Amino acid sequence: MEILKNIDINSYVIYKNTLDTIGLYVYALCEINGNKRTPFYIGKGKGNRCLQHLSERNDTKKVEKIRKLISDNKFGIDILRHNIDSDRAAKLIEATCIDLLGVGELTNAVRGSGSAMGRMTIEEIYNINMAVETEIDGEHAGLAFLLNKTYKSGMSDLELFEVTRGIWFNPPRDESVKFAYATYGGIIKEVYSIHSWVSAGTQQYFTRDDIDDRLERNRMEFIGRKADDDIREKYVGKLIKKSRAYGTPFVKVGFSSKKIIK
Repeated sequence: MEILKNIDINSYVIYKNTLDTIGLYVYALCEINGNKRTPFYIGKGKGNRCLQHLSERNDTKKVEKIRKLISDNKFGIDILRHNIDSDRAAKLIEATCIDLLGVGELTNAVRGSGSAMGRMTIEEIYNINMAVETEIDGEHAGLAFLLNKTYKSGMSDLELFEVTRGIWFNPPRDESVKFAYATYGGIIKEVYSIHSWVSAGTQQYFTRDDIDDRLERNRMEFIGRKADDDIREKYVGKLIKKSRAYGTPFVKVGFSSKKIIK
């Protein structure tokens, strides 16, 4: 318990015993500054789940932040809701808290288990519920990347670009693949122009700590930038019309049946 050595073990036992009495709960790891407690991680669990973060040994942003805050005596844990009736309800509360705070401001790696009904603009909700699908024009043909596991509410432009550009196993790299569509739940979040493809690991990632060097082998990432404004205005926020991905994290869009990428 590397981090716990900086905490009074008697307090840890007291906290653990208390947590055993409150059932299923949603919690926030917080940075304390005077009377202000700012959440930087949201989670759910039972028993001592919220305390288990204190014994993690990896080097994620969350663990590094916990270490520093404990060292500065600024670390706290808040219980947001407790005695929750079901795991489904806990997942929804967790995802709602993450969406409200914005994952871009948190160290959570994903939005939360209940994010399928999560934070969206009213325009996006309309497009989904009314099934207003937008077909990609042939001149804008490319790949729709399905970021259902990596998209996070409140992501910065750089974060969204980095989870879209890589790293992918055997993506189609034909010259006719000109655009990359970052999608979540079928909604287009951003459009990028693809300049070229390079081996994974060629470019530096500034916001991702989820890439294992071993995964870079035989994988690719694209070099690109945001598409022109007229293209982005045409597609961003729309429900994309696409074929089934059959388990792959990307699918071709904007290609007629006669125009197949080899």
